[in-house]
Amino acid sequence: MSGIPAPRRPATAPRSPPRPRHPATAAHAAGHGPVPDQALALFAVEGPVCTLLVSDSDTSPPVRHHLPLGLQSLSQRSFQLRMPTPAQLETGIMEVEDAVMPLARLLPAHTLLATRDPLLRHLALQAVGGHAPGEVPAITREAIEALFERLVAQSSRHYSHQAPDLPPDPRAAAALLVLREILHHWQCTHLWLLPDSVDAAP
Repeated sequence: MSGIPAPRRPATAPRSPPRPRHPATAAHAAGHGPVPDQALALFAVEGPVCTLLVSDSDTSPPVRHHLPLGLQSLSQRSFQLRMPTPAQLETGIMEVEDAVMPLARLLPAHTLLATRDPLLRHLALQAVGGHAPGEVPAITREAIEALFERLVAQSSRHYSHQAPDLPPDPRAAAALLVLREILHHWQCTHLWLLPDSVDAAP
C-alpha cells in the first residue's frame, strides 16, 4: 500500500493464535476449550480515551489501563475532523504507535484480545462482509488489515465515491486505525467479539 508504512514489528516472535478462556460460558458455546493461564484483554474506544481491561487469572482482580489516546482527539489532531488523506493517516499511525506500544510490555503472553465496544464490533464485522459465524466470532488481524488497506485506497481518491463497506466518518476511520495498530503491536492474531451480556472479568 503506497505511502502508508507497515506497523513496526516487535522484536519478539509472534504469539500463537489464541483460544479464549474468558468468558468461559461463551467460549464453550463457541466450541473452544479453556486454556490454562490465558489472559483476557477487553479493549474499548468509547469515552474520552481508549481503555484496556486485563484479566490475568481467576483470582486476581482485572486491571484497567487508560491509553493516552481518544478517537475525538485523534480525529481532530491528525484528521482535522475530516476523512483522512494518506498523509494524515501516516500522522495518525505515528500518534497511535506512541500510545499503544508501551502497553505491549504489560500484556501477559498469549493474551486474548476481545471487545464488546459497538463501534469496534461494527468495524470488525465490516471487515468480513457483515457476518461472522459463532456465538463469539474471531476476526483475524489480516481481515482488519485488508479493511484498512481499502480505507487507504479510498483516501487516495479523495472519497469522491465513498464505498459502503468502509468507515463512514472520521471517528470510525480513527477507530479502525487504532484497531489495526493494537493487533500488530500487541501481537494479537484475532479480535474476539463478545456479546453485551458477557462480563469481562472471570
